[in-house]
Amino acid sequence: MTNGVVCNKFVFAPPVIAHRGASAYAPENTMSSFTKAVQLGIRWVEFDVMLAACGTPIVFHDETLDRTTNAVGNVGDYSYTYLRTLDAGSWFSSSYSCERIPAFEQVVEFVRDTGLCANVEIKPLPGQDKATVTAVLKVVSRYFPENNPSILFSSFSVPTPHCSMSLLMHEWLPDWKSLADELSCVSINVNQEILTADNPRVLKGDDRQLLSYTVNDARRAEQLFSWGVDAVFSDNPDIVARFS
Repeated sequence: MTNGVVCNKFVFAPPVIAHRGASAYAPENTMSSFTKAVQLGIRWVEFDVMLAACGTPIVFHDETLDRTTNAVGNVGDYSYTYLRTLDAGSWFSSSYSCERIPAFEQVVEFVRDTGLCANVEIKPLPGQDKATVTAVLKVVSRYFPENNPSILFSSFSVPTPHCSMSLLMHEWLPDWKSLADELSCVSINVNQEILTADNPRVLKGDDRQLLSYTVNDARRAEQLFSWGVDAVFSDNPDIVARFS
C-alpha cells in the first residue's frame, strides 16, 4: 500500500482523515483538534457544520450543548454571540478549559492558511437544510473556488448541486447507486461496520472514491485499505497513518 492515494480529483496522502480533528488528543471540532492534526502531519480533517440561531454557521456536532460544553439546551436556540463564550474543552480535559466553539469561517480560513483539505459535513438542524447549505457555500466561496479539490462536502440531507459531494451511508441503502448518480457524488462515505471484502469494488465502480468511518484500530484500517478503501476517518489519525 502506498502512502498516498489519488482518485478523481482528490489526493489522500496519507489516506486518513482526522475525524472532527485529531479528536483522540484534543476536544472534537475545536481549533485545538485541527491544529493537532496539522502537528501530526495529517493532510485532511473532517468537521460538522450547523447554524446558530442568528444564522452564523458554526462547527459543532450535536444538536444539544450538553455533551461537549458547560451549558445545556439546543444549539439552535442561541446566537453565536452566546455560543462562542461557552467552554467547549473542559469535558475533554481541564487543560482545554478555554476552548471555544469555532465559527465555520474561522475553520475554513485555517484550512486555507495551513494548506489542509477538509471534508465538511453539513448537519442542518430540523427545517434548516437549505439555509445551512446556502450559508456554508457562501463562506467557502470566499476562500476556495467552486469544486476545489481541497473541499469535499457530505451530508445525510439532500445536498446542493455544483459542489463535490459524498453520499453518506451509515446503514446499507438499497438505492445507494441511484442516489449517488442523481447527486453526482464523487465519493461514498461508509460506516466501516457494514463493509465486507466484497463491498468496495461495487461501491467504487469506475470513478468514485470510497471513504470509511470511524476507524481507530490500525489493523482494521490496514484491512480496509487492502480491500480498496481509499481513505478512512479516524480519531487517532497518526496511528492509522502508520499502517497505510
